[in-house]
Amino acid sequence: MPVFNNRLMLSICIPVYNFDVRALVYDLHQQAARCDVPFEIILMDDASDASYAASLQELTTLPHLRLIPLRNNIGRSKIRNALVKETRYPYLIFMDCDAATVSNDYIDQYLPHCQPNTVIYGGRRYRDKKPSDATLLHWKYGVKREALPATERQKQPNFSFCTNNFLIDKAIFNTITFSEQLEGYGHEDTFFGLELLGHHIPILHIDNPLIHLGLEPADVFLKKTENGIVNLRKVEQMLNEKYPDYAGHSKLMRTKMFLQKWRLLPVARALLKAFQPLMKRKLLGRRPSLFIFDVYKLAEMIIA
Repeated sequence: MPVFNNRLMLSICIPVYNFDVRALVYDLHQQAARCDVPFEIILMDDASDASYAASLQELTTLPHLRLIPLRNNIGRSKIRNALVKETRYPYLIFMDCDAATVSNDYIDQYLPHCQPNTVIYGGRRYRDKKPSDATLLHWKYGVKREALPATERQKQPNFSFCTNNFLIDKAIFNTITFSEQLEGYGHEDTFFGLELLGHHIPILHIDNPLIHLGLEPADVFLKKTENGIVNLRKVEQMLNEKYPDYAGHSKLMRTKMFLQKWRLLPVARALLKAFQPLMKRKLLGRRPSLFIFDVYKLAEMIIA
């Protein structure tokens, strides 16, 4: 076990909404206790349904754990900002609630990276077994597009940031917070990563993944994707105003800019609108295609 300085103290922050986090929290608590550093686990419940909220009460007997229930659902950006305000320690680990650790040294692997002005992204994995139900689209997208090794993510470090699993120096939040203009699902992590880049704060990527457990049926996944595209259009506007050099950071944005440049946007919009119902039926079927999913997202991006 390496020797750490006295300022190495961890706040583990988990926003919770309608998911049973007990297995994850017990695991994290045991790991943090073995690391022999001061720690706290803060669960902020974003107005979960009664059955999930009741299951959280079991965890309140654990030492170094605080449960903060919210009366009203405030969303992904606001709850993370609120969690930061509740923390007591200088280094924060944020994760999604629908997660599981891959190894029993998940916390330990982050400790050497607890340094000032540092952001570390650990990555994401999915279960190896291919699902045979309506969650197949979500699983295929996650495995092919999100479960990337650190070497691949590090090629564009600030463009590959996600909120599901990261370590951050709390002092950074004195300058940068999650944008509360982005409501609902999606892309609050996109803009946060680019805000870090705008303040010359690099993101280091390591292979310390969490398994994403919360696979969703295709209809739910598509609905969240559609809301995410609404937020991506907001991000596009925010970048044009604040960081115009980053406006083409995503493939969707670059494709839209290409179509605008060559005056093809009206034609593309008409074609995609005509085929959108067929694409949706394919994505809700038994053999969803990621190519069709990409085109579907482009349609959502340019049809407004």
